[in-house]
This record gives sequence, structure tokens and C-alpha cells, in this order.
Amino acid sequence: VCVFLKGEFDSEHISKEFLRLRAQRCYRSLKLDKSVSNLSCKNWQKMWHMYCEFATRGLTIEVRRSMGGCFRNSKILKNISFSWNDMLHEKSLMLTEELDARIMVMASITPPIQAPYLLKCVPDRVTDDGGAMISDVILRMRSYRPQEGRWLTRTVLDYGGKECFVVRMRIGRGIWRRGPETPMAVKWEDRIIEVREGSWSYTASATSVGYAPEKVVGTATPTKYQQENKVVWRFSTGDVLTVWLGDDLNFQLHNETSEEEARLLVGRRLSYSVKKDSTSNNHSEEEQYLTLVRTSPYYPDGRATALLNWKLLAMEFLPKEDAVFVLLLCMAIARTMTEIRREDVAGLLVRRRIREPQVGQRDWGSVMLPDSPSLDPHLQPWYRNAARVLSSAEMVLPNRAMPVGNSPTDGKDELYRQALIP
Repeated sequence: VCVFLKGEFDSEHISKEFLRLRAQRCYRSLKLDKSVSNLSCKNWQKMWHMYCEFATRGLTIEVRRSMGGCFRNSKILKNISFSWNDMLHEKSLMLTEELDARIMVMASITPPIQAPYLLKCVPDRVTDDGGAMISDVILRMRSYRPQEGRWLTRTVLDYGGKECFVVRMRIGRGIWRRGPETPMAVKWEDRIIEVREGSWSYTASATSVGYAPEKVVGTATPTKYQQENKVVWRFSTGDVLTVWLGDDLNFQLHNETSEEEARLLVGRRLSYSVKKDSTSNNHSEEEQYLTLVRTSPYYPDGRATALLNWKLLAMEFLPKEDAVFVLLLCMAIARTMTEIRREDVAGLLVRRRIREPQVGQRDWGSVMLPDSPSLDPHLQPWYRNAARVLSSAEMVLPNRAMPVGNSPTDGKDELYRQALIP
């Protein structure tokens, strides 16, 4: 999207007036301001250049006047809007609107294309073998029949906060009753990962308690080879991930049914690389990222089709890539790295919901200014400062400690710690 301006502003208030660009949806907190003191021009002058998700619907441009005072308030004088749908109906893909008697604004777009998918896994309640959350609400609905099995659970959200999948890791078997009866850990090779497609089915009496979707679309089963010092994950997609546990981690992908060669490279590579002079480009941060590269007749030198951050459980991948495979890959690596580092590096021990930012205020990747000197990480590709972009609402609230503690019905803390960090 490009926005141009032509004309002259009233010289009487020019020092107090400015332009503000806002998104109509998905990024309601967006405020891109431009001073008008040097914008007197007879020819079209480019004001903004950005990339917008189609769900933003369009842009609004406001003329505002500063009111002064310690709060630096301003009042709106006039505004105009540009809708993506209206612009797509124009043969030239551009629209011109009158902002003032002497000022014209023109907006142009390129034809929309399919953007890469963005997914992140966020903590959720422990679930039982059937997929129901461990909760007193479920117990009452089942006439207090104990819930069998314990699975660590993560809800998968897309860029707009919509629930897409539920990822579960099997941890324990058995039930919990007051007294000595408590869930027990399953064997290491039985600690599978499964992906269920869809969103939670919540109970009428509790909006945060419910059942995982029934459709299981993928699984990953681990096998450990002590003598060869490696861990092998076999995915239901036909892929096999081998992690060599030497001093230098080595990842190998193999799929006998695919003609494409797939490689996992440590760090942000190829199209996901960051500038060497970036302050975030250090070795410890690069280790969090893995780039999936596929070689094909069309891309003999390889093409980056996915980027994973196993520490934050976030991923970006091209539409042609398999979402279930990417989810299994990210979670399997997070599990393996937790065991190797012998610490909860990916936050897998968190067993409760964490409040996410309000949907629509600043949706992930909805507006980007990648070539702008903007210091706001939310307007840059997420992997340049992933920790800031993907932080939860609880983490960004000042002077508030995150609540801790888990229900004893989940099982003992040692059950989960020993399962993840044996």
C-alpha cells in the first residue's frame, strides 16, 4: 500500500497540525503521524509505504491539531477513508480523495496475494486422555468420575488470535483422588505428541473450560538411541526427524515418500535472515530459530518454506507447507531441547492459560513497515524481535506479578518436571 499527498495546508495553523494514518480493523492502536509543516508540494509526494493484511479492511487518514498541555492531546479536524474492496474495483487499483479544498490524497495497492501463515502455541490447562480439561467443572458434569490420564496442552492461535489447533503431549496415566492416588508418568517412548484440528468446545457454565476438538490430524512418536547419542521422532506425516545430541546440535529430516529434500538450518536463514549489524543478531538468539529449507527442481539451491522459534513456540510458513508437520516439528524440537538443556527453555511446564492481548488492537503481522526506521517491533517482521511481538498481555502489564500455582488434580509438579527433564 502506498499513500501520496498533494497540495498546501493552511499556513496559520501549520505548526500545530499533523496527519495520522490508522487501520480500520485488526490494528486499532496503529497511529502513524506525519508533520505537515514541510508538506506543501505541487506534485504527488509519497507519505507512507506499508504492507497490510486484507482483514484490516482499509486505512483512515486524519488531519489533527495539537491542543497542547501535559497530555499532548489533539483533536480531529477531518478524516477520509480508503477501503481495499473499493480500490480493488478500480481498474488502476487506486483512489483519490479530497482531504481539504487544497489537499488531495491518493492511495494505491497491489493485487492481494496469499501471505505466509503465522501460528503460535500458547499455554493451556492439562487435559485427560479424551481431551477434556482437568477441572472440577468437568468432574461435576461426569458425576465426579475421575479423569483418566494427563496431557500437557497448548492451544494454537493464528495471527488474529483465532484457535486453529490443539497440541497435546502425553505425560501421565491413571487418576487423581484425595489421598495417595495420583497420576504416574508413562514410559519415555509413550510420551507422544498429537495435533487436533479445530477449536475448543467450551462448557456453558465456564467459558475457559472445555473439550479439545476430536479430530486428530497428526502424531509424533519419540525413540531414543543411547549408544548412537540421538533422538528420533517419527511423524504421522511420513517425516522422520533425527536430533544428534553432540556438542554441536545437528538436525536431519527424511521422508521416503517426498521427492523434495528438506533441511533444518539453525538460525534465521535465506529470506528470513536479519542484518548483521542488528543488535538482536547474537548467537544465543539465533539458536532459538530453525529455518526449514526445501530443494526442488524449481529451487535447486533451496527455498526457505518455514521459520520456527522453538523457544517461543512460534512459526511462519508458506501456504504450500503442511501446517500439521510444522506444528509437530516445532513441538518435538522444543521437547528435545528442554531435555538436552535440562531446563524449561520453552515454558512447557506452564499449565494454565495466560491472558493474550485483546484481539483487534494489534494483531500479529496485520500491518508492517519493514523498510521504515520505525522502532516499533510490531511494525517489523516478527522474527526481528520475537520476544516483544509475541509477549502475552500478562507479561506486558507493569508492576503485576504473573500468578503461579497449579491444581493438585493435574498431578504433582514432579510428574511434569521428570517427564520433560528426566
